[in-house]
Amino acid sequence: MFSKRKIVVLAFLLFSGFLSPKAIRAQSLSGTTGLVTIPTARMQEDGTLNFGTSYFDKKDQQYFEGTKNYVAVYVSLTFLPFLELVYRVNKPLYYHVNNYTMDQTPMVRLRLLKEKKSLPAVVIGIHDIASTTGWNTVHFNATYLVLSKKISAFDLHLGYAPRIMKAFYYQLDGPFGGVAYSPLNSLHLYAEYDSRYVNAGFQYLFLNHFSISLAALNFNSYAAGINYKIVL
Repeated sequence: MFSKRKIVVLAFLLFSGFLSPKAIRAQSLSGTTGLVTIPTARMQEDGTLNFGTSYFDKKDQQYFEGTKNYVAVYVSLTFLPFLELVYRVNKPLYYHVNNYTMDQTPMVRLRLLKEKKSLPAVVIGIHDIASTTGWNTVHFNATYLVLSKKISAFDLHLGYAPRIMKAFYYQLDGPFGGVAYSPLNSLHLYAEYDSRYVNAGFQYLFLNHFSISLAALNFNSYAAGINYKIVL
């Protein structure tokens, strides 16, 4: 059940979306082009290179001994311009296991259809493609299809992530979606359902290349990040 404050945040984003006609191609805290944590069918400009780091105070992130907060560092490259490659490393905090270093998460996104007047953009993607030790070390898996469409001033996104690959924990598991808008060119606001929880947040762009993000995760924890973007 959604609480009143979650409904208020979603309604605010939906109605204030009339202020902005621009489709949003922002970097999610998880490293892909997206909203707070979910990917969208938006693609960055051809030749875009992103470097970023995020902190997740996320109580639901499953590891072998319960839930953990973690730090993620990523690099992403968009080229051709329908292909996005992301490499992310995740470091769970306060996780003391002999010989444990970092959790590596390679990700690939491919745009099947560019948005047209009567059709949405369509992207398929896979996160945490492979593990060197086995399925029980895969903690960020997602195999998904997502659609994005501008309707009036809304930038709407809807996707589905089936369980195709065996994993210990799925970053996306079932239907997900969200809405975004920009009241200013330098400010993006989001609300999303990440297949488990409702999240909301913003990204602020400055100095042409930098952005900072802050989000409420399920309205009981938070995440924050910084990103540096260049076009090659």
